[in-house]
Amino acid sequence: MSQDALQAHLDRLRAKFATELPRKLAEADALLVALRAGDGEALKGLRFVAHRLHGTGGTMGFAALSQAAAALEARLDACLQAGGAGPEDVAAIVAELAALKAAA
Repeated sequence: MSQDALQAHLDRLRAKFATELPRKLAEADALLVALRAGDGEALKGLRFVAHRLHGTGGTMGFAALSQAAAALEARLDACLQAGGAGPEDVAAIVAELAALKAAA
């Protein structure tokens, strides 16, 4: 594959990622609502979304988004290791999700 063809392919992948980003952020919002309602499984789902955005965002060249997702992922990992998210954790998750959206 030529350099130009490779660049065009990467540009298409980046555009697809950017197009799908609002849906992924909406998924994170829905999981946050579920977490606030006491759904313990939502914590795992939210962590999975953050993990995907962390990795794919970095790979696609969205450095600020990837860094914000990494911070959220770390917070969620700590909550999962602790066995859940308390009120202070939920407040921090809300703030980190807002930072993620701002980076998007």
